[in-house]
Amino acid sequence: MSFSFFKPSRPKTPQEVVRAIKDSLNALDTETVVDVKALEKASEEVEKNFVTLKYMLQGDAEVEPNMEQVSQLAIEICKEDVLTLMVHELLNLGWAARKDLVHCWSILLKHKVESTHSCVEYIENHLELLDFLVVSYDSKEIAWNCGQMLRECIKFPTLAK
Repeated sequence: MSFSFFKPSRPKTPQEVVRAIKDSLNALDTETVVDVKALEKASEEVEKNFVTLKYMLQGDAEVEPNMEQVSQLAIEICKEDVLTLMVHELLNLGWAARKDLVHCWSILLKHKVESTHSCVEYIENHLELLDFLVVSYDSKEIAWNCGQMLRECIKFPTLAK
C-alpha cells in the first residue's frame, strides 16, 4: 500500500525545493513572526519541505533517488546558504522536522558531486556552523540532533580537525 500523502504532489525541481526550504525557514524567524497561527503554518511548511527533500534524497520503497537530482540539490543547498539556515533555525523546528533535517544532513554530507563532497567543502568554509552545533549541544531540546550532526561531520578528516 502506497501512501501518496507524504509524497510531493508533483515532481519539483531541486531549485524549487531548495527555494521552498529557504523561504519556509526564513518564515520561521520568530523576530518577524508575531502571529502564533503564522508561526504554526510556517512550521508545517518547513516539515512538508523537509519531507520532500528527504524523499528526493533517499527515494522510497517504490522509487530510487535520482542521483542527478541529488547532486543538484547538494549544489543548490550550498549555493543558497541553506545549510547555514538549517543549522541556525534548528531550535525553532519541530521534532519531526529536526529528525528529517538530521537524516538529510547525513545524506548530503556523504554525497559526492564530481568527486568532491560539496556540502563538506561548504562546512569547511563555514566552520562557524560546527561551533554553533557544539554550543547548541548544551540545549536539551536539540542536543541529540546536534550530536548526530556532529558525528556525521567527524567522519570527514577535514571537519574532524
